[in-house]
Amino acid sequence: MKMKCNMTRRDFIALTGAACFNIGNAATLPRTVGKGRRIRMALVGCGNRGTNFLLQEMVKEQVIALADPNGRNLEAALAKLRQLDPAIDTLKVKTFRDYREMFDKASGEIDAVVVAANNNHHALPALMAMRRGIHVYVEKPLANTLEEIHALRDAAKKYGVVTQAGHQGHSAHGIRLAAEYMAAGAFGEVKEVWCWHGAMQARPSRPPRIAPPSWIDWDVWCGGAPLCGWYAADEVFPELSRHDWHSWIDYGNGTVGNWGAHIFDTPMFMLGLDKTPPVSVEAKEIALGAEGGWPMRTHVEFTFPARGKAPPVKLHWYDGIREGVPFKKPYYEGFYGKISRRQDQFLPPELLEDEKRYCAGKKGVSFGGMGAMIRIDGGVVTFGGWGAGPRFWPNGLHKKFPKPPQLFERVASHFGSFCDAIRNGRKASTDFDYGAPLADLTAFVNVAQRVGCKKLLWDGSRFTNDAKANSYTTKEYRNGWKLY
Repeated sequence: MKMKCNMTRRDFIALTGAACFNIGNAATLPRTVGKGRRIRMALVGCGNRGTNFLLQEMVKEQVIALADPNGRNLEAALAKLRQLDPAIDTLKVKTFRDYREMFDKASGEIDAVVVAANNNHHALPALMAMRRGIHVYVEKPLANTLEEIHALRDAAKKYGVVTQAGHQGHSAHGIRLAAEYMAAGAFGEVKEVWCWHGAMQARPSRPPRIAPPSWIDWDVWCGGAPLCGWYAADEVFPELSRHDWHSWIDYGNGTVGNWGAHIFDTPMFMLGLDKTPPVSVEAKEIALGAEGGWPMRTHVEFTFPARGKAPPVKLHWYDGIREGVPFKKPYYEGFYGKISRRQDQFLPPELLEDEKRYCAGKKGVSFGGMGAMIRIDGGVVTFGGWGAGPRFWPNGLHKKFPKPPQLFERVASHFGSFCDAIRNGRKASTDFDYGAPLADLTAFVNVAQRVGCKKLLWDGSRFTNDAKANSYTTKEYRNGWKLY
């Protein structure tokens, strides 16, 4: 089935408010946390990421509220809190199906909000928090569209709160080491980067729709996006997928939304691509899937301008499944979208060529299921996701380059950096100033996927050669869920 892109543009900045909910006071000062006091935290989105990962960090402070339209998620989060700290009285933890109600009733008790909901619920709770002087941690990607991303970046500056984007790899040792090698001249002049993920957050068609179960407030789950159907279980997603929302344009950002930030991060940081936006983005290959869903296969190419003495850079993104591979097990593993066999993944030809050269005859050795690659004199360097350090190919090539001097402060903990910044009035390791341009790359890929195989020219604020592309930088919202 071919995807149709018929979304119309609405005035994004109309002062429509958010139904009867209070959106905040611009005069509010950022929350301060006195010496010896724990940071009072609220979690928006108690699914897999929120409950199984972020609560483990939040419990070191004080969890005072949880918000999720899924009653089962709320129960699981409370159970997780009791498991993490049996001394916690979870009867005192306030629970809400709707984070708008949480802000109206409990915002005076909250110092920091952690947003781990699906992507179409990133921008609004983050903005509602910042307008109240509440510090914000938002999972990747920062928001669903370019306009939402920039709204969060601008609000962080306006309200002076501490922000942290959930790009855990940016606090890792490896990403800093890669940038130090780059600064020391080990990589030479980098003119091309290949990024990939052997996964597919997409579907060839829509599953059958069934009635939403009683334990979820489906209207709240959909939020500002159009009301959609609840999908029946199938072979690939046997659990009425907890993760399948990534596949749909109104709710997620596809494969690049789920994984791109973890992969783009290292090349962007070491090459200084966060300092200047690309001048063009072009979809080179797209395989459309279900109507209203993201593509099954993508190759998008960015062109970045020269930065000082550094030359222009072409950056490639590849994801998805090779043509002819069936959408069923054992070819495809549902929850994280992994394509099981490497030969079925849609990967850069340059990657496969160099992998054959440097990994031939080594059983089970490859450049990995996700990462970035550059070519240097004498071989290649690969970078895994989540800030993994540089790996030189062939083995032993690294001996050609002495360990570079340390230029960047090491970070002990990504979430800890957020908490430390709140207590000490400093920036977190990946605040929205950095998180926004990283998220922009995801959104640029999404625009290119929807426009089709055409070079789009970007002047820093808009596409200059395609009106439809500009319409995809924003979205419409249902009443009661508008950002302004």
